[in-house]
Formats: sequence, C-alpha cells, structure tokens
Amino acid sequence: MECPNCLTELPRDADVCDNCGQEFCPHCHEPVPARATTCLKCGEAWSLACPECGHELSGNDTKCPHCGLSFEEEFEPCPHCGQPIPDTADICPHCKGERCPTCGAALSANTLVCSQCNTTFVLHCPECQHEIPDGATKCPHCGMVFSDTPPGEGDRCPTCGALIMAEDGVCSVCGLTFCPRCLAPTTEADRICPKCDLELFFRCPDCGFDLLASTSICPSCDRLFARSCPHCQHVIYAAPIECPSCHNALPAEKAALTRPALGEIGAAIVVPKLVKCPNCETRFEAAAGPCPTCEALVCPQCHRIALENENVCSYCGTELPIMIFTCPKCNAEVGTAAEVCSNCGLDLSGKCPRCHTPLPDDADRCPSCDQAVCPECGSATSDEAIQCAVCGAQFTFACPECSAEISATATSCPECKTAFEA
Repeated sequence: MECPNCLTELPRDADVCDNCGQEFCPHCHEPVPARATTCLKCGEAWSLACPECGHELSGNDTKCPHCGLSFEEEFEPCPHCGQPIPDTADICPHCKGERCPTCGAALSANTLVCSQCNTTFVLHCPECQHEIPDGATKCPHCGMVFSDTPPGEGDRCPTCGALIMAEDGVCSVCGLTFCPRCLAPTTEADRICPKCDLELFFRCPDCGFDLLASTSICPSCDRLFARSCPHCQHVIYAAPIECPSCHNALPAEKAALTRPALGEIGAAIVVPKLVKCPNCETRFEAAAGPCPTCEALVCPQCHRIALENENVCSYCGTELPIMIFTCPKCNAEVGTAAEVCSNCGLDLSGKCPRCHTPLPDDADRCPSCDQAVCPECGSATSDEAIQCAVCGAQFTFACPECSAEISATATSCPECKTAFEA
C-alpha cells in the first residue's frame, strides 16, 4: 500500500510508515492518529508496548514507566515549505519535498548528489549490482528491465531504455549519442549517420557556428531553424532554404518571408478563440479552462455553462476542458510550478532566455533586453520569424487600424484594406 502522507510504498500489513511515522490500524490498515488504541473505521482495539522493554503502555504515556524511554517525537522545519516534519522523515508530508538524510538539506527531483554535504546517492542493478544511471528503465550492463512501461510508448534509448526525444540526438540519462532521424547509435567522431547517411552537423549560415542537425536555435546568434515544413509537415534537418519534399520556402529562411511592418500595435500574438462567459460576460478561451473571472466552466462549442463535475457538455456532447498543464514543446504533463520540463528539458520558468528577466504573459519581446520571444513557450526567436521553431506556434498579427486578425505574410488587411509597409 501507499502511505497517504509521504507516498512511500509499504507492505500491505504495515502498522507504521518507517519514513514519516504515520500509523495504521493493525486490522484494516486504515491510517490512525499517533498512539491511537482504537480504529474509528473498523472498531478494532489494541494495546501499545514499549519498543525497548516490551512493557504495556497507555495512549497518554509520553515515556515508558518501566524503562524511561521517551516517546515524544521531535520535529524539524521542512527545508522546502517550512512546515514541521518528523526528524526521521526524508519526504515532507505537506509539500512532498525531499531532503538529504545526512544533513537535512533540500533536494530537488532526481538529485543524485547533495549540494550541501556532497552525499552521493547511487543506484545499483539488483541483478548484477552494477551502477545504473538515474531514470534508466533497464541495466546498460546486463539488460535487466526495471520498468513495467509497455514498449511502443515513445522512443527509448537502446542502451538504458530511458525515454528520449529524437531531435536531441543524445540520451539525457546514459549519454548515448544517436542519429535524430533513424535513432542509430553514433560516436563523437561521426559526421554522417552510418545507417541513413544523414549529415549529423551543419554550420549556421549567419555566424558559422557548428550545430547538430536537429538544432532549432543557434546559441551563438539566435538564428531559428524550421524543424518541420508548415506546408507538408515534412521533418527538416540542418538549414535548407526550402522544404526538400514540397519545395516550399521555409519560415524565417528567406527574405521574402520576413514580417510586414505593422507599427507599435501589430505585436506578435498567438490568437486564441475567445467566447463570452454567459455568467459574467468576460471574454476568455473556453477550451483552456474555466472563466478567469467567475470560474464558470463554459462549453467551447455551444457556449453554455456546464454543470459541476461534468466531463461532457449535456447539451451538445462536446468534451469539456480538463485543467492539465502540458509542455508546449513535447506535450508532456507538467506541474503548475515546474521550472523545466522533466521530459524534454524546455525552460518553463517564464524568464527571458537571454537576460533571465521575468516575461509578462503572452509577451513577444523581453521588456528588459528587447529579445524577441515566442508568446506561446517563451523561447528565443527573431524579428523575421513567422513560426516558433521550438513549439511550432504560428505567429498571427492584429491590424493596427481595425484590430482584425491577419496572417504573418499579409501585405494588406482583408477587413479595412489598410496597406502595410513591405
């Protein structure tokens, strides 16, 4: 079973959680208050005994009357949230944050070395006892599988079995390098994939920086590279100026596809489909969740207020939005407070990628250093980009005269006919 306080896995007949001290009924194994002698659910009664001498105790004893052993639990503040936790607990029952069992310092998820006392947490294969990388689903030495995850659910590293992103070209768990197109293992000396002949590196056409074939942003000059054709969705590698499949020009790669000058009002935005809340008349994106003003859940199709706990609109049958936050790059589920996507490593901090200043919601430029950013995921972009090369968001614009939505390549407004500068 799982401890309701710290989520530690326990034997089904456990009477107490060794991690946080939560006690359980010895009959039905429901959680009970500390030093309880009766279960309120099943009515089972039991007696308490001193763990030192075995002498019988009452629920009010704070020390053993026979040997003097004290039972008063000592508490310490959690290094994450400050709430008191048992001094023997390594996981906070309030915020689920972990701390070092040696010095008590706060640990972040998947930390293998304590930054305060340098205690190292090493994982070993239960079959061959060889050290295994954190996050691996099978042993790189003997091949023993540790995960029950069925095959076929995403790409996996052929060495350690960890989930990988093909465009990264390297496994973040064991360090294996591979071809981003066919996933064949490669070495640092390989310039061409030995299996599919893909050129694994290319030079940035703006600054000459040597980049991996799947790199979407040049770290030297912030040049963007399309990784899928917006016309035929063909996967793109390196920096061609046109799609090798349909031969259409790629975004941000030719001068003919630069943005029209729209003035100060024509800022880059990702335009959502807004509806008017029938309860408070606030305009919001119904497909993204409840109304931000009155918290009413509105059907994005027929715009009627949904009933509480409804998953499907009772009027039109449309599935109602569920508040799940996902990474804009890989669509993996992430927590609301996540700073980095644990699946693909995308920065989710909401800070400028150049100067690290916090960005306003839906900002297309950093207010501090004027770096152009994607309004959807916050990644660095350029003034010429019409699509984010990281999350794939298509940039649309608003006419400075009538505020009508227009495409990024439009030379005039289809509504008021205002002409834009070339």
